[in-house]
Amino acid sequence: MHKEVKLFRGFTQPSTFFYQLKEMEVLKGYRKRNFYLYLLSIIVFGLISAFGIGMDPLSREMTELSPTAYELEKFLFFSGRLLAGLIYAAIVLFFSSLIFWTISDEGEYRKLVITQGIVLLILLAEKLTYIPLSLFFSLEWYSSPLSLGVITQYITSKSYIIYLMGSFSLFKIWVFYIQYKGIKRLTGQKNWIIWLVVLLTNLLFWSLNALLAFLDLSTLL
Repeated sequence: MHKEVKLFRGFTQPSTFFYQLKEMEVLKGYRKRNFYLYLLSIIVFGLISAFGIGMDPLSREMTELSPTAYELEKFLFFSGRLLAGLIYAAIVLFFSSLIFWTISDEGEYRKLVITQGIVLLILLAEKLTYIPLSLFFSLEWYSSPLSLGVITQYITSKSYIIYLMGSFSLFKIWVFYIQYKGIKRLTGQKNWIIWLVVLLTNLLFWSLNALLAFLDLSTLL
């Protein structure tokens, strides 16, 4: 089969999508698709930073910096977020796929990357929800009503725990589902192994995300 894979079909017909993906002998448009995903990630990160989200530490220094120095800091912040978008896409697409590939009996690495392409679209959609939450409700990402961060804040005041639980949301359940369907079809591995690796891989990224937020760094994952 040489038909080009349409990522958006993975949202509406995941079973059919992954069946066709498994049967494909040639992955037509593989590099072009990854390039577009990189570009989209950079645009989303740039859009979020353009609204000033995540600039609180810089805003606190506004009175201490000259106008020129402040504008330079803003430029560096924006440039850093664009770079973060690039790194974010690379981690989601390739590093996660590499972990999943280690449990594969028959799956091809590039097909796992395509599976992660759908995951990346879901995660970027989640990041876009942070814009209205921040602009209209003054909520931080970990206080999203779609995550467990809100409930956790009533249970504990420990920042790291709040950030960690705030990383788990309805979008992440969707990610679990897509990853399970894709890895199951592509690798032929046992269910419990797939669920364990999916859970541990995502938990690793959430823990890193919480650590970056705890250290007051710009959130990447």
